[in-house]
This record gives sequence, C-alpha cells and structure tokens, in this order.
Amino acid sequence: MPAPFPVSQSGIGYGPGPAQPPVTPRPQALAGQSGNLNNMQRPPAAANTPRPNAFVKTRRKYSNLSTRAKIVILAMLALLLLPSVFIVLESVNAFALYSQADSAIKHLEAAQNVFSGGGNSHGNLARYFDVKKLRQVQVEINAAHSDLVRLRDELDQDGNVAMLANMVPAQVGTARSLVHIGVDATEIGQIALQSAIKMAPTLSQAFNNPLNSGSKNTEESTAPLKPYLTSNNVDEIFADINLIIPHVHAMNMQARGLSLNTLPLSSKQSNLVGSLLKLLPAAEVGLNQTMRMKSEISWLLGADQPRTFLVEPMDRAELRATGGFTGQFGELSINGGHMSPLKLKNIAQFEEDITAEGAKLPDQKVYNKVVGQSAPDPYNWWPVGNFGMRDANLSADFPTSARLIMDRYNYEFEKKLDGVIIFTPALIEHVLHVTGPIHITAYNETITEQNLEARLHYYQLDNTGIRREEIIEKVEDPQQARKLFTQQVTKTLMDTAQHLPYDKVLSLVNEMFLATKTKDLQIYFTNPKVNALITKYGAIASLDRSTQHDGLAVIQSNLSASKASQYVTTSIKDTISINASGGATHQVVMTLNYQKKGDVYGMSTYRDYVRIYAPPSSQLISSYGFAHHLTPYCGSGAGYQACGQDVYGDGTLVCTTAPVDTDSTSFLDYGAGFQKPIPVIGQLTNQESDEPGRAMYAGWVVVPPNCSIKVTLSWSVPPSSHTYSLLFQPQASVHPQLDLTVKSAQKACAGSKPSDLHFAGTMDGQDRTFTLQTGQSGGGCALRLS
Repeated sequence: MPAPFPVSQSGIGYGPGPAQPPVTPRPQALAGQSGNLNNMQRPPAAANTPRPNAFVKTRRKYSNLSTRAKIVILAMLALLLLPSVFIVLESVNAFALYSQADSAIKHLEAAQNVFSGGGNSHGNLARYFDVKKLRQVQVEINAAHSDLVRLRDELDQDGNVAMLANMVPAQVGTARSLVHIGVDATEIGQIALQSAIKMAPTLSQAFNNPLNSGSKNTEESTAPLKPYLTSNNVDEIFADINLIIPHVHAMNMQARGLSLNTLPLSSKQSNLVGSLLKLLPAAEVGLNQTMRMKSEISWLLGADQPRTFLVEPMDRAELRATGGFTGQFGELSINGGHMSPLKLKNIAQFEEDITAEGAKLPDQKVYNKVVGQSAPDPYNWWPVGNFGMRDANLSADFPTSARLIMDRYNYEFEKKLDGVIIFTPALIEHVLHVTGPIHITAYNETITEQNLEARLHYYQLDNTGIRREEIIEKVEDPQQARKLFTQQVTKTLMDTAQHLPYDKVLSLVNEMFLATKTKDLQIYFTNPKVNALITKYGAIASLDRSTQHDGLAVIQSNLSASKASQYVTTSIKDTISINASGGATHQVVMTLNYQKKGDVYGMSTYRDYVRIYAPPSSQLISSYGFAHHLTPYCGSGAGYQACGQDVYGDGTLVCTTAPVDTDSTSFLDYGAGFQKPIPVIGQLTNQESDEPGRAMYAGWVVVPPNCSIKVTLSWSVPPSSHTYSLLFQPQASVHPQLDLTVKSAQKACAGSKPSDLHFAGTMDGQDRTFTLQTGQSGGGCALRLS
C-alpha cells in the first residue's frame, strides 16, 4: 500500500519527492486533531501555489544559516542602530539637563525680582531687610540650589557627557564650571539669607533712618541711641564671611576661561551671570581684607560701646592750617551701627561775643571758659585772643590739630571724643558731581557743584541772605539763623547720597578715598588701628618728619577776618642745587596773587601767616618779603604816604590799580583810630618751630587787594641718602602752581654733563615725591614724580 504523502525531515511535504524511509509521526504533532491523517486538509495543487514574498525568502535564508552566522548578523545590526539609539537617549538627557539649568536661572531671576520695582528700587538698603521678601528669596534660592546640585552631579558623573566633552570641550567645560559657580553662589545666598532674616528687624530700622531725618534723637534729646548691632551680631556676620570666602575662591577658580557665548543663554540670562562673574575677583579680595579688619570695623560701628566723632566743615575762603576756618561743628554718634542725626551748630554762639551784631548772648557756660585764653605753646605767634575750639586747628600736622581740637572740646563742652572728621567744600562738590544738583525746597534753591560756595556764603555772611533764613526758619537771631541754610544743604545731600543707585555709590566711595589723599577729607580717630587703616587705603594728612629725604611743606593762615582766600592764588618756584656730596640748596620764590573779584565779607587787605617747614638739619641762608608790622611804610590813613603801584619800588609788591586800597584788622592795628598802613618788609620774623622734628621759617605776608607779592627764601639741607629725593606736601585747600628745577652736580649724575631737571604743574593736595634718578640710558639724570 503506497504512502499517502512523503514526509521530509523539516515537516510535511507538499508534493512528491525522492523516496524517503517511512517516518512515524510524533504523537505531540497530532495533538488536537481528530481522526487520522486522511481527515487533514490537503494543500492545493502545485500549479495554483503563489511564489513566496521577500520576507519569506529572507526568513528561509536566515533559517538555513548556522548559529554563529546568526550571531554575527545580529551584532552588526546592533552596531548600525546604536548611534541612532544614543541620539534619541542623549536628546532626552540633554533636554533634561537644559531644563534643570533653565529652571535654576529662572529661580535666580525670580529671587532678584522680589526686590525690583517700587519707588526704592535703586536705593535704600532697608528694602533688602523685609523679612517677608527675604523668605520669598530664600525659597527661590533653595530651589535654584537644588536644581544646580542635580545638574552638577549629572555633568560631573554622566559617562555620555564625558564622551561629549571630547568632541566639544569648550561648551562642556564652560557648562560644568558655570554650574559649579552656581552651586557655590546659591550656598552663599543661603548663608547670607539665614543671617539677614535673623537680623532684619533691627537692620531695616537702621537703613530706614537717614542720618539727618526721621530720628527721635535730635540735638535736644538726651536719650541714648538704641544699638542696631551688638558685639555678638558682629561676630555672627564675620563668621558668615569666613564661611563665604572659600565659596568665592572656588567660584573665582571656576570662572577662569569661561565662554558664556558657547551656551544657549538668553541675553538677559547672560547679563545676569556675566555681572556676577565680573564681581568675583574684587569680592574675594574685599572679603579677605574685611576679615582682617574685624576689630577696626567693630570699633567704628560702636558695637562694644558708643562712639562720638566731631564733624567740622572747613571754609576754605578763610584759609587755616587744616584747609579752612571752623565756623560750624556737630557731633556724630554711633551706637551699634545706629547713627545719630548730624546737627551743625554755629561756633560763634559759644565762643564769640556777638551781642553787638544783634544776636543773643552766647552760651555763658562755654564762653566763660574761652574768655582770656591764649594759644598753647609752641603757637605763641597766634595773635587772636579768646582761644577756643574754633581756632584749635593750628598745626600743619592734622593728627596734632585733631588732638588740640578734642582737648578744647572736652574742656569747653565736657564731652570726650573718639575722633575728628573735617572736610572742605571741595568734598561736597565731589559728592554733588556724583549725585547731581540738589534742591532745597524751603528756600527754592538748587545747589550745584558750581554755585555751592557762593550760596553758602550768601546765607552765612550776607545780611539779606541771613534775614531770609530768619523768616524761613522762623528764628529771630541772626547768629542762630546764618548757618541754618547750610544745615539744610547738609541734610538734603546726605539723604540724597543714601538713596543713590549702587553703581553711583561705588563712585562716591572712590571720591571719598581720593578726598583723603587731596586733604579735602581729613579723619583722625583715637584708635591707632583704625588710623592705620585710613593710611593704608587713603591718607592721613600728617606732616612728614623723616630725615631720610629732603622735604618741603608750605602752610598759610588767613588772619584777615575775611573770606579773601578764595581770590588768592599761590605759586611756588623752587630751584634746588645739588652739590657733589648730595647736599641741597633751596632758592624759593613764593608768589601770592590777590585779585579781589567779589565780596570778601570783611577787611580787604589780605594778611597771611606763612610757615615753611624743612628738615631739622636745614640752615637758613636768606629771606625777604615778610611784614614788620611795627614799622608802617605807606597807607591811606592820615600821616602816611600813599602807596604806589610798585609799592616798595623793587617789584616785590606790585598792584594793578592806584591808589592802593589798604585797611587793617582789629588785632593788627597800629594804635588808636582807623589807621590803615602797609608795613615795611624784610627778613622772616620766626624760626622757632611749632612742629617737632621740623625746621620752620615763618612770618607775616601782607597783600592789598589787586596786588601780587613775592616772598623769597634760601636754605641748605645736608645730604640724607645716596639718592636725592624731595617730598613736597601741599596744604589742604591750596592748589599751588609748583615750578621745580633741580640743578645736578656732575658727580651726582654719574659723571655725565650736569643738566637742569624741571617739573611744572598744579598740585592737587596730594603729597608728591620727586626723586633724582641717575645712570639713565645714554647717561645723565632724570626727575621721577611719584
């Protein structure tokens, strides 16, 4: 019996084929079938069978491959598809990283926006100590920090990012550094916010209280100032700074070589990050310096006990040793960072008999202490009686003057001081340059840096201006009224400065530091460490006493009882001859040119006590041009010959008009009546120095209005070092024209031909050193200015 169908090894056959040995079907192959094989569906005839498609063919071929071949094909397919898989996966990963970065920056922007807007958006630090807003900022900073930490870990640890860094190192490196900076920055924010929230209730009061407004502690109040900061608060602040410094240092290290333009940041985001990066180097230096100043800052803030400083504006139109006349004064108290309002008082109400001018009696308690007092030794040349705090700025050395002022203040007002701060109108002009004009509402006056002094003088000295003050301020006392406009200017200026945008605050701080060097701001404290700090970052106007170099300081004092100094210009021509041993001989011509262009509010003739300081080993050779008051020469009073335009006939005192207008002050009169002589001139009258460690050549110089006088001196200085140098110290408020010539001996110039070295320029108040440098290229000498 023939077999019904042949069966192949691979399954049931579809047609006849070669004879095969019979195969018994396996039982499991028939499972689920009923009947026998005869009952199964038969395949269609071969002629009607369709051709297999490509997939089926491929499957047949793949099925016929060996196991090894199949593995090779699968591996090749995986390699071909792997980049596409990575692209998909890394696209998802990159989007996640970008989202985290974008989220962090948005949180930082949100933190910044908490304090944006409103009328105080560019000033008033109090707005940064609103507890509610600080907590809002804290939430945003914490969220930004969490985003940045996750982002940092991904960028540092992800292997795919490491592979990407090999292809685009700048982008990946910048992203990593920027995220590390962000982590440190937000950690700094967390530290600062924690302390700010804790101290906000008291610090907001401090910054909300301008120095001259809104305080209950007026000059009449005896209630002590409530401290804003204690010693413990200061300790906490410096502990925070100590924690912050390592983060700032790490940020600085990460910021090196960053390229923000390689990242997909918006312009706003790039500006935000870029502005932070620019501050990092200065921030690190500043924080480290601040840590070294802890005791000094704590002392200035009055964290341990209250401090009281005397503040005195100087009127440079009436020149004195420290830059001007003291017409006003006020106490500035600080207790734990809480400053009292600065209330300026008129010194005349305490130390002068002003009843003849229609004013009330002076403060009898203080006035009785001043009457009959004379200037202390060694200032025996001082001609004004009733010596008090008003005239105590006698010394050319500001620390000495400050100690004299504090001594007199303690004696007269029974109050110990911790320091003295004086400033000239030039400082206020610098402040106005930063703030812009200020408007004094009550007076309807706009004050600029150009009209400042003229308006102050109008209200202080002009009877019309003083009467206007009396009306506006409702005061029936001219001496009390005449300084009230100045108080209004001071108050308005300080309030304006306190609300400056912060870019202008930095400009203002720079102006202050510069002002200490030009002597328009002079500061002295009883704490020597704080003084050393001022010297390091600015300057204390100390008279040089070194014997290691040559020195020259010229100090003028206007004792004309007038504001004539504003119309006097000073020129100094110094010709220095250096001898073979290195010694120097000075030949000085000092010219005072007095052109009266406006009201001097007093006597017309200018009387100036001139002091010239040199090294202690100096020897005077000659002098001429100093007044000898006991011998009149000419004048407009009865019994005196009229003064010609060339008053002495030798070109020493030459006037532009004739007859020469002359007058005298009460303490320099020559007898009874109103005689007005010009004295004869000759050698200086005083060589008894009032400054230890300095030689002094001094005397009176008298100049009628619209005249110019030349005063000459010559002295020698022995050699002090191998290299000759001269320290020139100009006086505060005097910007002399300096014409300096150094004639060098052949030996001093290293064997080259002697030549004159020259400098000419206007001194701005800063001390300058001129050094003779030998052995220059090509031989010879040079004069270096520093």
